[in-house]
Amino acid sequence: MAKQDIKPIYSTTYKHKRNWHWRRWLALLLIILLVVAGITGWHFWRQYQTQALQKYPVQGISVSQTDGFVDFQAVQKAGMKFAYLKTTSGTTYFDDDFAANYDRIQGADLKVGVYMMFSFNKSAKEQAKYFIKMVGHKVGNLPIAIQVQYYGNYEDNPPNSAKQGKQLRELTNELANYYTAPCIIWTTPTIANKMITPYLSDSRQWLIVDGASELNKLKITKQTEFVQYSDAADLTVSGQKIKFVTSVFTGKKQTWQEVE
Repeated sequence: MAKQDIKPIYSTTYKHKRNWHWRRWLALLLIILLVVAGITGWHFWRQYQTQALQKYPVQGISVSQTDGFVDFQAVQKAGMKFAYLKTTSGTTYFDDDFAANYDRIQGADLKVGVYMMFSFNKSAKEQAKYFIKMVGHKVGNLPIAIQVQYYGNYEDNPPNSAKQGKQLRELTNELANYYTAPCIIWTTPTIANKMITPYLSDSRQWLIVDGASELNKLKITKQTEFVQYSDAADLTVSGQKIKFVTSVFTGKKQTWQEVE
């Protein structure tokens, strides 16, 4: 019977341990590389965002009752130049904090605007009448904004663009005649193309994009006066980070004081 070579058991054990250590260090190296790549990518992304916002130095926020108490003087110190306050939606909703916000913002060096939410199932005359009744002449010194967004079931089943475009045109006319100043339509580029531009071709527009980096990709026309770049941007107010709907004025800084 031939003699067989028998390897010591510790030889196999040592080989397994060496391979395990090598795999562990390789996994650790991969984790480190991923972390470094993530930090580098985040840094460049933040830098790109900052560069996009530097192009539009006049920035502001939009406020509704969901934001709670807002210290507008602190908002001003944080670098904001304007604030829009929510008022009505349709013919039954009135923002609970509008009156308090409007009175309190007078103590800050901010331009003030007000906005209403457009309803797809209420007439233009009814919406205008309700807005005028509830807001009166507390409309600030910026154009009245009409926010147009798909809500509820309309997100899956958008309303008839032609019908709503004509309704919106009537609403802007009602408010412009009463306040002797044109309104601005606050909406997405998609809704603007379908509902706004065909029926209010010369209307002032406030468009919504997904992130500050998208500002550079958006085609700014002469109608585009504002762009909302975030629905929850962090703003450092009195040492605390608070999320606000944040927008920029697309015109030149020297023309900002002329906007009304």
